[in-house]
Amino acid sequence: MDLGQVFTSPIVARYMVSLLNVSKSSSILDPCFGNGAFINACLDEGYTNITGYEIDNHLYNSVKQVQPRLKLYNSDYLQADEAKKFDAILMNPPYIRHEKIDELSYIGISKKTLRLNPIFLELPTTANMYMYFIIKALQMLNIDGNLVVIFPSSWLNARSGKSFEQLISKQATIEKQIHISGEVFQKSALVDVVILCIKKTIEKSDREIIHLNLSDDVITPRIIQRSTKKLIATPVPFHIYANVRRGLTTGANDIFINPPLKHNNEYLISIVSSPKSIIGFSTTAAITDHLLWLHGEKKKFPKSVQEYLSQCKKMIISTQKPKTLYLKIQQHYSWYELSDIDSDGILFSYFVRNDMKFIMNTTNVLARDNFYIIKPQIDRHLLFALLNNYYTFYQLERMGKKYGAGLLKLQRYDIEKILFPDIASISSSDKEHLINLSKHMIDNNEDMIAQITLIISRYMNCNYKEICEDYALIKQQRLEDK
Repeated sequence: MDLGQVFTSPIVARYMVSLLNVSKSSSILDPCFGNGAFINACLDEGYTNITGYEIDNHLYNSVKQVQPRLKLYNSDYLQADEAKKFDAILMNPPYIRHEKIDELSYIGISKKTLRLNPIFLELPTTANMYMYFIIKALQMLNIDGNLVVIFPSSWLNARSGKSFEQLISKQATIEKQIHISGEVFQKSALVDVVILCIKKTIEKSDREIIHLNLSDDVITPRIIQRSTKKLIATPVPFHIYANVRRGLTTGANDIFINPPLKHNNEYLISIVSSPKSIIGFSTTAAITDHLLWLHGEKKKFPKSVQEYLSQCKKMIISTQKPKTLYLKIQQHYSWYELSDIDSDGILFSYFVRNDMKFIMNTTNVLARDNFYIIKPQIDRHLLFALLNNYYTFYQLERMGKKYGAGLLKLQRYDIEKILFPDIASISSSDKEHLINLSKHMIDNNEDMIAQITLIISRYMNCNYKEICEDYALIKQQRLEDK
């Protein structure tokens, strides 16, 4: 039975107890006490009025035997009486994705049964189990009570996370957001977690952002990443200066990319498929692949093309893969026709492995979905400079999702969150200098990023030296994340 149990290390449990701002006589709740890490840490700090819930029989019995005097219940916390109130709640809620919640229906837990409780109705349908626990905990806190919770930080970059945070803000304020990495859990490789210190109050306060690392049972501070909003003197949102879309998706690269039809060049067009095939900052010298580009009735194509399409069609029908093309065949569409994608603009890779760079599509070559295509709404060379600098790279490093081995994945909505300096505040001479640097970089494939950053720094709250150091540090942390 998978109950999403990931046990908190004793050092983290003690640290979280230290964040409580309540008296030693206060009532404390652990809604899913597991192996008792928070209970032990609370007792060590002199707290004795402790209540706990644990649905796992084995874990409940092992802790109850050691602490028979505590109010411990072998039951589902989400079914607990919300009339009970506590001064503080500590927890490491279950890590169960929303798609797997219904797999617990055999013990009476499902999305349907959870949503019978009105307090959960405003949660997004994609809410993971820990969100239910946190909303329930807020209901059971006394006014001015403390909730200290550790859970995955992925929600901070998810669209559902915004509505979740708004739901918290209706009845409480997040006082501290503590990012902690390293040996956080006893038997887990999960490192991207956050500790929230929440106070149940209608009075709002500024949130303190803290970054910590845990190694060899020692918690040490990491540099607090600079707020993006405070980075730029007069921030302008991405959509004012540009828009973005993904490149061409074929649905079946093995069929469409470099097909065995070398003698039918009229049906093959160039496409840039990989960032590795691009040299420097333009597509001028890019190594391209051949894309099968067919529009019209199949019977009008040469015999070799028709035979190739027939073979591919049989394979798709027999395997029913890829699904998109199989459905097009079933619906009698021309399954081999691809959508026309305007790739004119500035290209950026979906994944970043080492250095970031934005590429000017000087040859207007078609770009595959390994790239984002950025369409300028201002002078393209000026936008090119606003993209290719350490201020923008720093923002993307913060927003992207780490995939290990130094790999960073960036979604379209990450790109759309980029903030630019207001070009109206940039002097005419500096604009001209930025445009000339961009042109030189595009024509000569020479790295001018430092020079561009230096000019842009005149219009930022964070100076050139600071952004270079901050970007180098956050990039180093990613590349060392093996």
